[in-house]
Amino acid sequence: MTVEAFDAAAGLRRLLAEGGITEEGLQSLTGISPNALRAFLSASHSDTGLTTTPPAFSSDEGIRLSILAAQLIEGVTIPDDERLAGILDSLMFERHLTAENIATLAGLDADDVHAARSDPRSLPAEKKYAIAIRVSYLLNAFNRAAK
Repeated sequence: MTVEAFDAAAGLRRLLAEGGITEEGLQSLTGISPNALRAFLSASHSDTGLTTTPPAFSSDEGIRLSILAAQLIEGVTIPDDERLAGILDSLMFERHLTAENIATLAGLDADDVHAARSDPRSLPAEKKYAIAIRVSYLLNAFNRAAK
């Protein structure tokens, strides 16, 4: 079994080439300057490690771009039921909301929120869709408020 390291710069270059995102979109999403973004995108996987040349982007910028690349490239392969449970987990653990809080804010049944988190396959597609749309809206609202 071999393990390959994820090359975030190559992945983002591929997304740019395929039209999945624009350079301006990356700048807007991350707040990273155009020069730092171009430096990250032009770096090859072998450019990492010890070097005497200081990078044009900070380690924080590199980490944020790497996480974004992984989520955009690898994250889409996660099954929707797991993704829905993950969104609910994020609201509960990172934002300290209970299933009841989420249900009240989103106009949902708390039992459905619990089921979507613990066993999403037990819910009909229509309920999962409503939960997914509403909790995505909440997650967006909370993320915008945190800026």
